[in-house]
Amino acid sequence: MSHVFLPGREDSARLARARGGDLQAFAELFEPLRPKAIAAAARWVGPDRAEDVAMDAFIQAWKALPGFAGRSNLATWILRIVRNRALDVLRAENVRRAEPLDAPDDEGRARPLPDITADTPAEIAARRDLTACVERALDTLSAPHRQVLLLRYVDGFSYAEIAAAVGVSIGTVMSRLFNARRKLKTALKDAGIEDLPEEMSE
Repeated sequence: MSHVFLPGREDSARLARARGGDLQAFAELFEPLRPKAIAAAARWVGPDRAEDVAMDAFIQAWKALPGFAGRSNLATWILRIVRNRALDVLRAENVRRAEPLDAPDDEGRARPLPDITADTPAEIAARRDLTACVERALDTLSAPHRQVLLLRYVDGFSYAEIAAAVGVSIGTVMSRLFNARRKLKTALKDAGIEDLPEEMSE
């Protein structure tokens, strides 16, 4: 699949206006990307600071937009900026924080994995046990494996978007996902769970 930015006529017009300094056109073009930008930032700096990092990234994107050549998708472009901004924050603080398990939803609220939606008390208890097992199993993974797994199955990122957010090739993303799922399955099996959660079975 090509990753060249090929917008529709309406988005092309917005992009042209935004490049010319139209802030409203920029907002209309980039607002749909905000949830994924926040989710990606949360993987690096945690949910408390993710929105600030995403906002900084959008400001940088606004300033850099005249130089955007369209050789990549807008989403992957902004996610690279988010990643770079998040790394700048971590470097400035000289801190390496583990990625949080809970990713923020569209309004920045924490969202657990997997979602507990059982109807009966017994089902709720079972789901909570499963959630705890998944969390413990995720903790056994390396940070890179855990990160790509959560970006894919919690945040719903495409391979290209994960690659942009993490700063690796799509092939590396696929390899990490394969190994992460294999290791997670082994860890869950050791805990008495024979298969991956439905969200992660593909």
